[in-house]
Amino acid sequence: MRPRMLFVISAPRSGSTMLERMLESHSMILGGPEPHLLTPLAHLGVWAKVDKAPYDHILAAESQRLFVERLPNKEQDYWEACRAYCDVLYGRCLEASTKEIFLDKTPAYALVLPFLEKVFPDGKYIVLTRHPAALFSSYANSFFNGDYRAAHAYNPILHRYVPAIADFLRRGGVARFHVRYEDLVTDPREWMR
Repeated sequence: MRPRMLFVISAPRSGSTMLERMLESHSMILGGPEPHLLTPLAHLGVWAKVDKAPYDHILAAESQRLFVERLPNKEQDYWEACRAYCDVLYGRCLEASTKEIFLDKTPAYALVLPFLEKVFPDGKYIVLTRHPAALFSSYANSFFNGDYRAAHAYNPILHRYVPAIADFLRRGGVARFHVRYEDLVTDPREWMR
């Protein structure tokens, strides 16, 4: 089964859980907790390297690249295999429900968007953005008791997520729809329509 996929792309603390719950209220959309299926998959040998691993990640990455070169359709076969893995897992989750579209809103996917686009070129993408100052303030206050320095040291969200999402919005490619958090909370009925 090839499930119909809807991805909410956002930085942490952008309002993605709120948007996911709003979208999931639709009779066709199945949402839920962030599955993080694609983040570890994106860091396997062929796409990128794992910085810390209990094996020689450099040797593994090179070996996988050489293996992929031997496949009849090279990287295309690799992307199809990644898609098959996800299709089984997303598809089985959908089969256990009465819904037709699987909604995945894992914020970490914003950091692997080129990979995600290769695996799901036919997916639909809703890009949720929020003013960077509000986003970082929410992050620092929610998890670090307002210690902005500690929050930035732990995860420099503004330097990682904002540029990745901006690049995704600038270049073409996959079907996407941009929603600003500030607009969504001002007029949720209009944006949900």
